[in-house]
Amino acid sequence: MEVHHHAHPSTSSGHRKKWTHYFWEFLMLFLAVFCGFMAENIREHKIEKIRAGEYARLLIQDLENDTVAISGGVKQFEKILVSIDSISSVVYSGISGNKERGSFYYHSQIGTTSPITLWNDATLIQLTQSGNLRYFRNHELVNKISSYYSRQSYVRSLNNGDRERREITLGIRSRILNNHFYKYYSKVLPVDTLQILPDSLMKNRVPIQNSDPQLLNEYANSFENRKGYMNLILNNIFPRAISDARELILLLKKEFDLK
Repeated sequence: MEVHHHAHPSTSSGHRKKWTHYFWEFLMLFLAVFCGFMAENIREHKIEKIRAGEYARLLIQDLENDTVAISGGVKQFEKILVSIDSISSVVYSGISGNKERGSFYYHSQIGTTSPITLWNDATLIQLTQSGNLRYFRNHELVNKISSYYSRQSYVRSLNNGDRERREITLGIRSRILNNHFYKYYSKVLPVDTLQILPDSLMKNRVPIQNSDPQLLNEYANSFENRKGYMNLILNNIFPRAISDARELILLLKKEFDLK
């Protein structure tokens, strides 16, 4: 007698229900994780966009401050170059009797200053050191920012070179000017555009320490060695820096829809 074993119908359907149950659980879990990931990604992207906008505003402020600083630097360089030309004129004419107008002391003080441009680079340093420059997705904008701040490094190197050449001029100046009279002019700076010295200090003839023509010629030549650098800054680098700063301001405002 054969005995046939038949699976209970409920057992077979139960297995099918259990498998589909796991499948739907897995699918729901996957969707929950995926949606959470997408939501976090969207949230992070939104945060990065907000931070990029904040950095853009700070960069714009830095660039606007740079244009003000550069404009001030232009005025100082122009004033220094006028003083250098005045010194050269005096040397060319010659000094007799160890006396010269007080303006020679004045121009010797102005001409031997070496202005340093104070760039506003705090935001860029923060961006690069923190790695947050990645917030800026526009590669053209990033390249222009990098190029602009590379120009700053170039100007700093020129500033350092000029200060080294200036030391030579200062050494010669100390042999020509009389300290007793020089102290009345020593506090004048190119940035003091409103300071006007009285005629007694500018026009009256004042004793100098040494009027040797050879020493005076050496003095004038030391200034000429600095004029090339100053003209490069004044006529080339500063105008380009101002132009680049203004272009970057417009690009940042357009990129991040800022007013």
